[in-house]
Formats: sequence, structure tokens, C-alpha cells
Amino acid sequence: MKKFWLGAAFSLTTLSLIWLVGIGRQISVGTPSSRWVFDAYQLKQASAEQVSGSRVLIVAGSNALFGIDSKIISEYWQRPTVNLGVNAGLGLPYILYKAKQIARPKDIIFLPMEYALFLDEGYPNAQIIDYALARDPPFLRQLNRVRQFQYVISMAPERWVQGLRKPIDSPVVEGTYGAHHLDERGDQTHTSPEEQGDAGRASVAAAKIWNYGERASKENGGWKDIQEFAEWGRANAICMVAAPTVLLRQDKYSLNLTEKNFFTTLPKKIQSLGIPYIGQPSDFMYPSNWFFDTDHHLQDWARIRHTEKLVRLLAKNPLSYCPELL
Repeated sequence: MKKFWLGAAFSLTTLSLIWLVGIGRQISVGTPSSRWVFDAYQLKQASAEQVSGSRVLIVAGSNALFGIDSKIISEYWQRPTVNLGVNAGLGLPYILYKAKQIARPKDIIFLPMEYALFLDEGYPNAQIIDYALARDPPFLRQLNRVRQFQYVISMAPERWVQGLRKPIDSPVVEGTYGAHHLDERGDQTHTSPEEQGDAGRASVAAAKIWNYGERASKENGGWKDIQEFAEWGRANAICMVAAPTVLLRQDKYSLNLTEKNFFTTLPKKIQSLGIPYIGQPSDFMYPSNWFFDTDHHLQDWARIRHTEKLVRLLAKNPLSYCPELL
């Protein structure tokens, strides 16, 4: 029996070392699955860096990528606007980390963040593990040891093997997602009804009904991260304004008391952190014919209507939300 346990311990140690060595050898090795996000961030960051003065930075996931018309925001606030929204699947910690890298004093950060991000506990999923290892090792290095360990043990064997094979890392030039479909402000293009296709319509029709309220009663979510982000903004003279995300209207969101309570209390909860919040989530839930390929992605004409609706609620001077910067 002793030999068995010694053998098992030796095998486990050997396999663990092989796993760690394998991870070490694929750091910064690009993968096809992470390329579109990388290309998108490269374009958006370059656009932001070209602006010398105060900018508006839209920080969220792909609901902003598809749902905000940055030109309308720019014209209303008379400031260059860059849409930093890419993919909510990267998680709240990374989205805020990336915003901190790009933002500078006197910027305005507009936060139409997906509701799932407020519930994000920060545990790594397949998307952020793939992306951080392949494209942003500095993000991994700034995490605490416990979180780094979670990234190591949570990697799927298929992703581990893929990285070791060093796949061809070519720019994305076709398909819906990628820098090839972004304009100079970082907004998604090619989202007209004519370009939607049967697959997009089917995806919207089969959209999941989310249980945000139920999750919020069990999970602490990302409130600590958001509070720290708000404090960082104030310390660095960065103004922040939050707004509802776009979401496909479902009866459950208004009829189920738990879900309804989540949406009605969210604005005050965000405001309690010192971030002004405009509008009510229920007013920005739209019918299925507004959406492109998910319950968070708007068609081009709906993007304009949604952004115009937001603008009608916004103060004319964005710094009025942060009077200390006036």
C-alpha cells in the first residue's frame, strides 16, 4: 500500500510539473481563438492614443460594441469617443484592467456594462484563460497567487495542447467578429437586417432567459472590483457615468419579483459607489426584431435609436457628473 501511495504521489508530481512546463512554454503564443479580441483591442487602443485631449471611453462588453453609436455620443458631448467594448466573456476584472491601462486624467468613462458583469466573481473561464495566456501575460502577473493558481488548474487540456503546437496566428479577415468589422471609433459594423442571416435570427429566437436576480441573492459578484474602480477613477481625475445595457425583453424580467427587484435596485446600488447612473434597466429592454445575433447585440438602426435614447437622459456637460473636475 505504501508503494502505491508513493507511486501515485510521484505520478501526480510528475504530471503537475509537465503541466506547468507546458504552460510556461506557451506564454505569449497567439491562438486563433484569441485573435479577434486581440485585433479589436489593438485597433481601439490605437484610436484612443491618437487623441491628445479629453476623451470619452465606453467600457463594457459586446453589448456596447454592437449597441452604442460612438459618433452620436461624440457629437453630443463634443469629445472624441472610443468604444472599448469587446467581449463580456473576458470578465469584469480584465475589462476594468484594460480600461485602467487606456484611461487618463480628464477622460469620461461611460459604463453600459452587462448585468452579468456585476455578478462576476472573477473566477477564470475558458475565454480569459485563453486570451490572457496568449495575449496579455502582464495581466496574469498582476493577479494574486491564488487567482494565478486558478488560471493554471482551470485550463482545458485541449487549450494546453493547442498552445504547445504554436498554431498559425493570422489576422481575422472574415466572419462577424474582428477588427475588420470595426470603424475608426471601435463600433461594430455590418449589422444591418440584410446582413443578419438565418443563424443570427435563430440565435436571437433561442436566447437564454437570464436569472440575474437569483444569482445576485447567492453571489457577492464584482461589487468590490467596481468600488475599487470608482475610487481609482476619483483618484485619477476620471469621470464615470453608468447606464443600462441593452437586453432582449423577457416577461420574466418584469413578472418575477426576484428578477424585477434586481433591475429596479441596480441603479441605486451603483450610485452608492459614487458612480452616477442614468435611466432604468427596464426601459432599455427591446423586442427581438431589434437584435442581430444575441440578446445583447443590436442591429445598426436599433443601435442609433438606443444611443439617441441614452443621449436624451445624459447631461449636456459630462463633467457635471463630476463637479470637482469642472
